[in-house]
Amino acid sequence: MDNIIAASIKERLRKVIAKELKVAPETIADDAHIGKDLGIDSADMISVLYDIEEEFEVEISDEEVGEISTIREMFNVVNGKIKQV
Repeated sequence: MDNIIAASIKERLRKVIAKELKVAPETIADDAHIGKDLGIDSADMISVLYDIEEEFEVEISDEEVGEISTIREMFNVVNGKIKQV
């Protein structure tokens, strides 16, 4: 069950990011670096984070944002927030 939920979260997360980048969600790898591989700059990141917070009804702190450099790390933060609910 947890694997199904995790897969759903990853899929939704990719869709949010893909929408911002105007790419197909399946092209976004778990180990993709947000800046280097995906080209998300600080302005784009604000928009992406806002969309993620809206999609998952969570709040991501500035400290947590500073710890996110890959899609996997972003998933871990979002997944952790959802599990707290």
